[in-house]
Amino acid sequence: MIAFPAALAPPAPFPLVVSQAHAPEFVAPGIRRDEYRLMTSDGPLVIHVVAVDPNEPTVRLGAVVAHDRMISAGETVSSMARRTHAVAGINADYFDITNTNQPLNVVVRGGVLERTPSKRVALTVAAGGSVAMGPVSFAGTATYGATQLPLTTVNEWPPQGGAGLLTPAYGALAAAPGVVVAHLEPLDTIAGTPGTYRVDDVGPAQPGPVIGTTLGFGPAALARAAPPAPGDTVRLAFDTTPPAGTLTAAVGGGPLLVSGGVAVADPNSPAPEETNVRFPVAGAAREPDGTVLFIVVDGRRAAVSIGLTRPQFAALMLAFGAVDGMAFDSGGSATLVARVLGDAEPAVLNDPSDGIERPVADGLFAYSDAPAGLHPHLIVRPASFVTVPNASGADPAVAMTRFAGAIVDDAGGLVRRATTLPVALDPLAGEHVVIVHDETGTYAARVSYRVVERIARLAIVPAPADPPPGGDVTLDLRAWDAAGDEIRLGSAATAWTIDGVASSHPPALRIAGVRHDFSASASLDGATSTIVVRVGSHPVAIAQPELALPYDLGGNARAQYANVAIDLPGEPLSFGIEAFGDGSGVPLRAAFVNRYGEKHALTLARHVDWTGWQRLTIALPPDLNPPIRLTAIYVVPSLGGPPVRAAGMLRFRSLFVIVPGMSP
Repeated sequence: MIAFPAALAPPAPFPLVVSQAHAPEFVAPGIRRDEYRLMTSDGPLVIHVVAVDPNEPTVRLGAVVAHDRMISAGETVSSMARRTHAVAGINADYFDITNTNQPLNVVVRGGVLERTPSKRVALTVAAGGSVAMGPVSFAGTATYGATQLPLTTVNEWPPQGGAGLLTPAYGALAAAPGVVVAHLEPLDTIAGTPGTYRVDDVGPAQPGPVIGTTLGFGPAALARAAPPAPGDTVRLAFDTTPPAGTLTAAVGGGPLLVSGGVAVADPNSPAPEETNVRFPVAGAAREPDGTVLFIVVDGRRAAVSIGLTRPQFAALMLAFGAVDGMAFDSGGSATLVARVLGDAEPAVLNDPSDGIERPVADGLFAYSDAPAGLHPHLIVRPASFVTVPNASGADPAVAMTRFAGAIVDDAGGLVRRATTLPVALDPLAGEHVVIVHDETGTYAARVSYRVVERIARLAIVPAPADPPPGGDVTLDLRAWDAAGDEIRLGSAATAWTIDGVASSHPPALRIAGVRHDFSASASLDGATSTIVVRVGSHPVAIAQPELALPYDLGGNARAQYANVAIDLPGEPLSFGIEAFGDGSGVPLRAAFVNRYGEKHALTLARHVDWTGWQRLTIALPPDLNPPIRLTAIYVVPSLGGPPVRAAGMLRFRSLFVIVPGMSP
């Protein structure tokens, strides 16, 4: 039986928990979810968790890859969940973001190895459902005639060191000069698995989708031996430790945070410089009974959730009783989805820091095979809530409230939507319970609520955050009590003041045709919030001497940098610069650091294919939280295509940003 802690008390270095509340809910047999809202000594935190019991016969775990290919445009976690009919899921591995989007560590699906492991930690799911966290290793050989070459990679391109195996799960190959490929026909095995193959043809690698089983030979392999000839027999022997055939799933991530019930420092941690940086985090943990937790903590929202450092994330896992735990790709990638009771499909539970759900490379998902249609019953939204006496905007003694309702079965599946009958709410402060019925009177649900007399905190949230001139903006008022629980305001009469003009309206106020920046203030039950809404945008020049970037990407050079330390003013929406191009075709990028010390690399131009001065402007992503510092402008040989091995000089001037608000 899955049970979440009634209260979280993580050890140091987790901040002191001042107040908290949580709301557990059933998802499917053997699967539950919860949301903890904590107020800590460092600030607020919102923690989302899904618990999966692999011992439940109707539950299974599986890995999903974006669009079922290593190389893709990426896919959101919610899309993967819907596409594969999962009831819950979490993003997994780090990936080659904004380029090939391929995962950077092992992938196993249904006992088939689809990508070789790296040195980083991985999560593996055994055929019996048990989960383990640790490194996965790989070894293999390709034998033909008297030649035996190490098989070093599966679905990595171009091949490194030895021969590399490619299957249709890779996707499309990029051009790779000097690489030879052999197309193989299986003789005694299933395509893409260990066994004996016949060589159909051999030739230079060509860009395009991988069709069938292909063996690649890079310069290192060709220096050791000639490739096989058409008609030759090739024997492929390879496997992982633990053996891929014993696994139903494996996905990468890192670092390892908890091992044997103790917080650990992973020597193979990705981006170790981010260890003590606070940001949105995603990860998985295992409890002593085998229960697996998918955990995402929101971040980069100072008023709602500040995020965690990696050691703090480990402490949180220990508070859940974890014996093992690891992080997944975090930041804007952190995404947790689950089917909410009353919905037909999974929804995103957390608040992605990009403002929208980010496409990622792969994920870990939970599936339910529980029978549908058994024992229908009513559930309503919200199942519990906090409110204030005047939330109805009318006489609270006669206020009538309706709830969103649905009839669901024992498997958590939607049977039908339901209309609920109105009920009266008690306006007196304290804890209350009300019984809600569906429109037929057949089904009933119990709703608990708490009426508070005092609001501890208010916040005005404009939508859109940066309205264009002449556009409309909605000011949504949100409120919390002293325990940190959000208050359901309903249509409570709110005192609004817009640019000094006072009026009374409900908590959501729509303003049409805004033409200039304006101040907004809202007061309710003694609490007040004030903001300035910026309308439109304007450029701000950055005083900076001309920069020069001499570069030589010959040989094996991976990048050439012009390092700077330039603070960007305000809360910029875009960054711009004039670049003097030399027509070499090299990719041009810029590196930034945000307020949390997180590093972001953005592409200024995929190819410098112009000569003379040209203005470049790029949008800055929502999770690049200001203040922002430009730390480098640099060139690389490739962003996924053939490398550009060139030398030259680029120059830069006239830096600027676009910031919200009318020009002063």
